[in-house]
Amino acid sequence: MNRTKTLLFACAPLLASSASAQLTSFCPPQSNSTGAPALLAGSFGSGVGSGLHLEVSGGPPNEFGYFVVGNEATPPVAISNGLLCLTGTATSHVYRFNVGFGSEWYSVGQFDAAGVMQNLGGTSTTGTGYDVPTTIPDTVPIAITAGSTWHFQYWYRDGASAPGASNFSDGLSVTFQPPGTPVQGMVAIPAGTFQMGSNAASGPPYFGDGSTQPVHPVTISYSFWMGQYEVTQAEYQALMGTNPSFFGGNPTHPVEQVSWNMARAYCAALTAQQSLLGNVPSGFEYRLPTEAEWEYACRAGTTTEFNVGAALNCSDARFSYSYHSNSNCNNTPSGTGPVGSYAPNGFGLYDMHGNVWEWCLDSYTSYSSGAVVDPFVTGVGPYRVVRGGSWFYYSYCCRSAVRNYVVVPSSTRTDIGFRVVLAPVLIP
Repeated sequence: MNRTKTLLFACAPLLASSASAQLTSFCPPQSNSTGAPALLAGSFGSGVGSGLHLEVSGGPPNEFGYFVVGNEATPPVAISNGLLCLTGTATSHVYRFNVGFGSEWYSVGQFDAAGVMQNLGGTSTTGTGYDVPTTIPDTVPIAITAGSTWHFQYWYRDGASAPGASNFSDGLSVTFQPPGTPVQGMVAIPAGTFQMGSNAASGPPYFGDGSTQPVHPVTISYSFWMGQYEVTQAEYQALMGTNPSFFGGNPTHPVEQVSWNMARAYCAALTAQQSLLGNVPSGFEYRLPTEAEWEYACRAGTTTEFNVGAALNCSDARFSYSYHSNSNCNNTPSGTGPVGSYAPNGFGLYDMHGNVWEWCLDSYTSYSSGAVVDPFVTGVGPYRVVRGGSWFYYSYCCRSAVRNYVVVPSSTRTDIGFRVVLAPVLIP
């Protein structure tokens, strides 16, 4: 039986009716002459320089070392007894904090008898580890800016294992979170690059088409805050004084029957409210995500058709029919469900697949093949993008790359809602 929905039911156009940091480990450490690896740890709030403080433990006593930093985490390369995951390529660059004794760029330290790195340059308020400054050493110093991501490792000598041998700690990726104090339930999304779109075949289970092609590299050059959940009926009611939802009376369900214009009005009201409280930094606003921001956040580093893998099953999201298990999802009652009812993606975002389609800020247009940075489409006709699929649609409509659009920005539907971002100002 052909279960491809058509016309109104298809994935074709819908017709009208501060300061903190995110720290993540990378790069496996290798054991040194002590029989264990040296491990890198970070904390934020030192009050010095960038606010980031780094510590290293588990090193061989009396050995010296220093920190290296890069703009990209790269595949590991074996060097001496360790693995370096910060190597120079056409796009990645590596810098060493061993510049000028007495300068803020001097991170040289020595492991004590307990294997803890003791700072030798006076660049740690605790005496151990290193207080990372506000700049990266280069011919022209590179500022560590809010929203940027940098990757750190510690290189050290390990002569006890072999003359002249050296090793590396594990790595620590640090995203200096976006400015501002967001409302509750916002998640920091780091800057990064991904492949936008999909080359999925036209038949089941994905029913790919040309709207997601060509696949092309996209860079989001800034980090931003995104709502962990779709905006709920309770949140919309509290700010706007009304609840337009068809499935009303469910405060934890996403608000729906909101047009693109209504969603933007909500964002403007939230910006005004939070600006009065001093929580919105200059140049930022609450708004709808761009289409590129949305797909980047949905994928959360994945390259499969869904952020849960190659298949979307009824246990993964709220939608109507799975082409992967060939089964109806039998959502009871029919309609939206409470936000956050399924597992989050790698960024901690819920319901990026299913529940309700989500408005994006962009006008709809075809993709081009070239690499782009911070793409945003505006002024191209009356079409506005929606993403993510919904409770009413099939699994293939919920794919990370699937694009849909609504013909009139004032249109409303029972399966279209939205989520907000706190991000640089854009004018559609």
